[in-house]
Amino acid sequence: MQRTTESPTESRIVFIQASDMLSHFSRREYSAIIDPAIPVPVELPAGEELPADISEEMALAGMLRLLAAEPEHQNAAYYRYCILAARPNILDELTYAAMMKAENGDFSLAIETLDALKGLFPYSSELLAYKNAVLKKKEAAARQRNAPEAAVIPAVIPATLDADALFTQAYHNINDGDIDEGLSAIHAFLEKNPHVWNAWFLLGWGLRKASRYEESESVFRTAMEKGGANVDTRNELAICLMEKGDLKGARKELEAALHAEPENVKVISNLGVLALKMGDETQASGFFRAVLEIDPNDAIAKNVLNNGRC
Repeated sequence: MQRTTESPTESRIVFIQASDMLSHFSRREYSAIIDPAIPVPVELPAGEELPADISEEMALAGMLRLLAAEPEHQNAAYYRYCILAARPNILDELTYAAMMKAENGDFSLAIETLDALKGLFPYSSELLAYKNAVLKKKEAAARQRNAPEAAVIPAVIPATLDADALFTQAYHNINDGDIDEGLSAIHAFLEKNPHVWNAWFLLGWGLRKASRYEESESVFRTAMEKGGANVDTRNELAICLMEKGDLKGARKELEAALHAEPENVKVISNLGVLALKMGDETQASGFFRAVLEIDPNDAIAKNVLNNGRC
């Protein structure tokens, strides 16, 4: 039996029987987590029907959406237990993802992610501080709308938050060009927190900035295995692959990223760079023109097109 409700966004939540959920996740200890008497909310994109194969992410997203919309739902405590049992590091993972989105200008998604976490941790002052930091960053961006955008940079965890000092130190070292010190700090962090995907991302970013592309590729793949198979990780991995000469592999990662976020300027721009490396100037021109359709002030695209490089 299924029951459908509208979610806060265009997606919708479908409730499925717990027994249906168990049939898809026999590989893990879900039989000890899931109560057969309580239906499981699953998030579906707008217009899509329930697929034959239900992913763990769909169920977790459904529970998060429901908690965000109804924090006092009759089964809220149970859904919180399920999420934390499946993703014990979800607070670190999603707050970092939100701050990364904010750093790259996607403030709406950053706030949406933090609001979803608020349903999971309704009394967290830390989340409130993160959201305030995003809102301040959004205001600053509005005041400097015509300033050139920075290169791809992972998000800073604000110093006012009770973040791990090693992680914060690693970010600032790498961002300031002290690569060796930053790599040392993030290695120390990972010794204590080996399953935090965003720490692996930061390590990969540092190695990529140090032109250690072979190592960086491996680290970004680890970040994806740890739960960071997102657009930003794929984009960074593609840069490493391009530098190594694996243009086919780079294209695969960029196309997967573009499928997830069709208007991501960084991804489209890198597809243009990749097309230039492959000798296809016509295709490259199309990608860079698409970038300017989305962001008319993009410096890279304007530079390439204005200087006749494609």
